[in-house]
Amino acid sequence: MEFEQDAVAYLVDHPEISKSTEIEARWFHIIKFQHLVNVILENNGDFKDWVDVKRRFFLVHPLDFAEDEWVKLHDTNVTTKTFKSVLQGLKAWYYQGELEELANRYAKYPTNENLEALSQLTQLVRVLNLPDLPTKKLSEYADDLRYYMDHSRSAGIKTYQQLDNVLGNGLCGGVLWTIGARPGIGKSAFGLSFIQSALALDPEIMIDHFSLEMTGEDNFNRTIAFHTGIPVNQLRNPKHSLSSAQKAQVNQVLPAITAQHVNLHDKILVLPQIIKVIRENAKKATDKGVKYFAIVDYLQIVSLTRTKARVTDRRLEIEAITRELKLLTNELDIPIILFSQLNRELEKRVDRKPQLADLRESGSIEQDSNIVAFLYLEDQIQEQSKVRNINLLFRKNRSGKLAELALKFDTQQMKFTPINHTEKRPSHAVSS
Repeated sequence: MEFEQDAVAYLVDHPEISKSTEIEARWFHIIKFQHLVNVILENNGDFKDWVDVKRRFFLVHPLDFAEDEWVKLHDTNVTTKTFKSVLQGLKAWYYQGELEELANRYAKYPTNENLEALSQLTQLVRVLNLPDLPTKKLSEYADDLRYYMDHSRSAGIKTYQQLDNVLGNGLCGGVLWTIGARPGIGKSAFGLSFIQSALALDPEIMIDHFSLEMTGEDNFNRTIAFHTGIPVNQLRNPKHSLSSAQKAQVNQVLPAITAQHVNLHDKILVLPQIIKVIRENAKKATDKGVKYFAIVDYLQIVSLTRTKARVTDRRLEIEAITRELKLLTNELDIPIILFSQLNRELEKRVDRKPQLADLRESGSIEQDSNIVAFLYLEDQIQEQSKVRNINLLFRKNRSGKLAELALKFDTQQMKFTPINHTEKRPSHAVSS
């Protein structure tokens, strides 16, 4: 490998750098390069020159390199900056391979021990693949503050006014917003409504929607229903279910919908794949100078590897998933909306207003999320109604204020809309 040769060539001419630089022979794929690195490390980098390196190496591995190979290594011009960059790449490449092997092992043997090792190695690989992000100086923070005392900060992603106010001038970067709900309340529809409401105000927003329970076609049809008012069930067999007027409606909205920068993912099921897609598309959005956010629907279906088996303690896996998503929001300065199921115990209580403890595997979810809100049906009589009053209750909000918003949910149109601007202060809520 050319990269490996560049790293070894630099070491041959500068063996002393091994004293101050982390380097391991196992990062190299070519065996004779591993031998050479080991000899340099075993001698603590103490060599007179490259000829001394060659002489001592020959005593241990006389058949590894021909004379012309030594000359080529010595003559290769590699800068210190290039060497360190190549070395970082070799380290990342090595641990990426280790991660793939460990993921396969976990798929076969989904133990807590393997899960913990997988989580730690995933974090290491993530850090190795990060670009250099220098820490800002206090003077730079001071300059920012002076600037923003005279200039308005850019708003986050906006939808409708009362929600924007609660979120703190819209949904901003660096935020993991977890939304919990029991099945059938409409959390998936809320996600799609949020997308379309955001695009109505800023059509250039780029969005990744990961639906791990519904197909992309289902979510596309729900989007059509949102814009046309046609009941979503009629879109499953449109040839026979739609009238001529309804077909004309669909054709009218299709161009605008297909022009949206929305990806409806339904086959990306494991966390490393989700993170890869988010990182790639968030960078594209940054390069274009547009806003970006992602929705993951929903947490309890996400896994660390593509396997049906589960570990004994699912909490460990949930902890790894929420921690990685939270770190990703900080790294990329983007918001991520994460839907979550609630415990069944909620339905046994007289007061069905959700609490933070009602989140399934709740410890890390509450800890890692900047915002935790719940969708719930206050009046159970409306459970079978086509139009229902759903409350959005904020129990934790580091980014804004605590509130309870009243929403109308049209189950046929798959559309959430605010009922009014009334905000009710929830009891026993947490603000930080």
